[in-house]
Amino acid sequence: MAKQNTVQARVPNERLQRAVLNVLQERPEWQQYLDEMIEWEEQNPPKDRWDGWTWKQVHTAPSIINQLIGQGIVSEAYSSRSQAVYRLAGREDTKDAIGLLAMRPKEEKTSVTPEDLFALVVGHDNVKWVLRRALTATNPVHALLVGPPGTAKTLMLMDIKRLSGAEFYVGSTTTKSGLVGMLLERQPTILVIDEIDKMAYQDMYPLLNLMEGGMVTRLMHGHQERVQLRTRVFAGANNIKNIEEKLPALYSRFHKLEVPAYSPSQFVSVMKEVYVRNEGLGPEMALLIANEVSKYTMDIREAIFTARMIIGDDPKRINPREVPTMVARLCQPKVNPLKRA
Repeated sequence: MAKQNTVQARVPNERLQRAVLNVLQERPEWQQYLDEMIEWEEQNPPKDRWDGWTWKQVHTAPSIINQLIGQGIVSEAYSSRSQAVYRLAGREDTKDAIGLLAMRPKEEKTSVTPEDLFALVVGHDNVKWVLRRALTATNPVHALLVGPPGTAKTLMLMDIKRLSGAEFYVGSTTTKSGLVGMLLERQPTILVIDEIDKMAYQDMYPLLNLMEGGMVTRLMHGHQERVQLRTRVFAGANNIKNIEEKLPALYSRFHKLEVPAYSPSQFVSVMKEVYVRNEGLGPEMALLIANEVSKYTMDIREAIFTARMIIGDDPKRINPREVPTMVARLCQPKVNPLKRA
């Protein structure tokens, strides 16, 4: 009697898929990197367990790859003094997560209005008022939030991206071709760019025509694509000196708004509310984590990522006694250290 070949069904790695979804919700522009990693691996089956791709082969900066490793999405297959080789932790799970993200409904954006924004932002009332005016003005107005790393400007930009028609990018990972392609294909009414001061200057040039007259063009294979948009640009920067000096035309197109750093007590209050409303923590656990994180960093983005790694799969399984040790291991003490009196 002939043996029957049985094919085992693949068991989805839900934790990995959730990690991919979380990363792409925060950094949607990173999908281009994951897409290229997937394509490379499909075209180059591994020869052995040390085989994989380099950062140059998938056109992804090592700093981004390291962050994906930290989230468990990418693994290091081989490393030496001269080269590191990587591989996706789960190619099919990564593909599934990207597919799930594409199918997710976006009703949450359609019901949000400018008046609903900035509920988590403590203080800065005039800045919030100006941003709402810029969002509702008849003609496009562009605003640049300037302040220390991880201040309320990050929260305000993250809130603006909730609006219908908004696209969110991070300057350090934004390229000219990627930006132009997105503008032509999605035609957003709002473009949010955090850390715009970390963009390469050559990658900023598409913003000049977009912000001045709304024109976006791309030349491909002798054919020119052109579209007229009414996109408002909202950006955040830690240091605007280089933009002002090297690209004054772009600098002049923004209405500048200074956002001072939070005090320690304000930071804890804000993060507690963020953890409760956005991360599903109870008030006591949210306050505990916020207090512990504030000992190491005043960066709101880092504080959010730290809480998510502590939460893991289930907020209810966190042991309060382990929180101080977990925060100490996850935070980077050398980044924006806070010395308490």
